[in-house]
Amino acid sequence: MKYRYISHRIQLIKSFYSGIGKTAVIYPSAFMVATGIGIIALGIIFYLKSVFGVAPSEIGILSALWSALYVLGCLFLRPVFNKVLPRFMLIASTLLMGIAVLLILPLKKLFYIYCLYSFWGLTISLFWPSLNGWLSQGYEGKKLSTVMSGYNFSWSLGTIVSPFLAGFLSAVNESLPLVVGSILFFSASLILIGASLSLHKIKRDKWIEVISKKEARKVDKSTPLRYPAWIGIFSTYVLIGVILNVFPMFAVQTLGLSEKTVGLIIQQRAIFATVGFIILGRFNFWHFNWKQMLLSQFLLGLITFLLGYVNSNLSMGILFGLIGFLTSMSYFNSVFHGVSGSPRRSTRMAINESLISMGQIVGALFGSFIYENVSMRMVYFFSSILAFSLNFIQLLLIYYFYRRGILEKNRTD
Repeated sequence: MKYRYISHRIQLIKSFYSGIGKTAVIYPSAFMVATGIGIIALGIIFYLKSVFGVAPSEIGILSALWSALYVLGCLFLRPVFNKVLPRFMLIASTLLMGIAVLLILPLKKLFYIYCLYSFWGLTISLFWPSLNGWLSQGYEGKKLSTVMSGYNFSWSLGTIVSPFLAGFLSAVNESLPLVVGSILFFSASLILIGASLSLHKIKRDKWIEVISKKEARKVDKSTPLRYPAWIGIFSTYVLIGVILNVFPMFAVQTLGLSEKTVGLIIQQRAIFATVGFIILGRFNFWHFNWKQMLLSQFLLGLITFLLGYVNSNLSMGILFGLIGFLTSMSYFNSVFHGVSGSPRRSTRMAINESLISMGQIVGALFGSFIYENVSMRMVYFFSSILAFSLNFIQLLLIYYFYRRGILEKNRTD
């Protein structure tokens, strides 16, 4: 009886492990990598300001360089996505991310730091498109929305804790954010390696995004709403580029805030974004709904304009929170309407990630230049004008699709 009981327990354990699928690996990995990226993206600003005394424009250039390499990686490394299993791509990416960041610490010249930080951006391009393509494979409609909601909650949770951690760690020692970020990347790689070696569902998963000739001849079921959604994600992340790269310099230099306070204010954006991901994941009213897309982008432009006229920590925190909620809408719209009905999941996610980075490049470069030469208010004014202009282009596109009668025909929900 004793041996039968032990055998039964072993069978239960084996059954449990055999049922663990890709989401159990992807969600914690996304959290760790998002936390690491958030800590380093803010921590590098405080690090370079403290050690090298860099100007806002130099921070803008640094952010633009790594984002540009990330975009290039998403666009031109796509053939690699079609030849390597996603989990192997994720393992390589997390290991390279950790190594690249650690190698920054002993460097004494900004030029070499810029080069290595840019390479770090390239290594990230191996992570998110592969992860998103792998995660969304096999899902459509409500199920796709549910799976993506869990994923969005995981990485957005990382963006909640990372600003606070970056501010706290920077206050202790300016190099700590880089060290902790690297540890998180290495931890994610260990999870992925362990899952690849021990979990049956992961080991048997041989999915690679290869489109057969038969699939290539299929009628494209993608919705045209992906185009206004992509415009929206670009517009949103122009402002995020300003918040993450220009606002910290403005808050410390002009407003006299501490690194901890800056981290807490930026944290409000991530908290409200996470709330948005939870809400949108539970409901489907926004699926193929162009009205919410237009309204959210209009509100983004309005709130950005108001940011130029507030200076208190409370008011900035509230407005940053509202921006976070609108960011969740833009991101969900771009991901859902981008991959829905398409067999090329990794390619569509690469486009999404490229637009995010291009928006951050514009926000970081133009924002830092305008702030250094004019004022922070003018930075917000520039961002709001761009948001309203792109919102108008969204309206024209939707009107065109509506008149052609192709919006309803492309629904795949």
